[in-house]
Amino acid sequence: MNVVVVAAHGLNAHWLGPYGNEWVTTPALDALAAEAIVFDRHFAGTPSAAGFAADSAPIVNRSDCFKVLVDDRRNPIPTPHDWDVMIRPPAGSSEPPGELLRTAVRDALTHLGGRDGWQLWIDTDRLLPSWDLEYETYQHYAETTGGFTDDGPDDEDLAEPLDSPPIGPIDVEDRRLWHQIRNSFAAAVSSFDAELGQLFEDFRRTGLDQSAPWVVTSGFGHPLGEHGVVGTAGSRMHVELTHLPLIVRIPGVRSRRVAAFTQPSDLSALIENKLPKARDVVVSRIGAEVAIRTAD
Repeated sequence: MNVVVVAAHGLNAHWLGPYGNEWVTTPALDALAAEAIVFDRHFAGTPSAAGFAADSAPIVNRSDCFKVLVDDRRNPIPTPHDWDVMIRPPAGSSEPPGELLRTAVRDALTHLGGRDGWQLWIDTDRLLPSWDLEYETYQHYAETTGGFTDDGPDDEDLAEPLDSPPIGPIDVEDRRLWHQIRNSFAAAVSSFDAELGQLFEDFRRTGLDQSAPWVVTSGFGHPLGEHGVVGTAGSRMHVELTHLPLIVRIPGVRSRRVAAFTQPSDLSALIENKLPKARDVVVSRIGAEVAIRTAD
């Protein structure tokens, strides 16, 4: 089995066009979703990088695969998996982060050439602060969205983007900060989508569109103050933390949407185009806190 997995930690489903977001521009993911299986109700088991690593262990630890990890996380945790090759983009380079990631992925592809039975995992925390974003993109969102509330800011109140928003509790009545954070994150999502588009071009150029399923997902979302807290520390398990994208492109398999509940532990079956385990509920856990979600 060959497979490419892109895990973009910090990204929840609600910011992407394939999940109904009509104002954040994500053309690469929109195009991918048009030829893939989109899982509408995919929820974290343990919404954290460590939780995602543990939940994905059954597929990563298969002994019959050559495993390559491109670790694009700025604050990597020790990996519990036995990788054959691990590649990190160089730190401190003057090159744009997206170009460094693309170079690292190209390096990884050279290790896969001529092999059959491999896994390429790309773990990134690009959607966690500090964000990489274009000022012009931020300005576009700030000027045209009209805001996330009925009382959007006046033109003169449009502030500079925040690549590193305050972490922790915020004043939910501070509309200026509210707009700054969301428009900044929207710009970061669009920048990351452009990077994904370049990676997808490289995958097609090397024939991976015919030889391997592609998976785009996340281990956890990054709350942006929707319930008064920015960041994962101190956040409860609302959808901004737990509702994750899962887009699976399988060569020769028609695109469709799946409304059934899924969780990261289902990845192995889903990549093989098997029906997910039927669930009436999904359960997410952090420590002693448990969140239960049903179809209602």
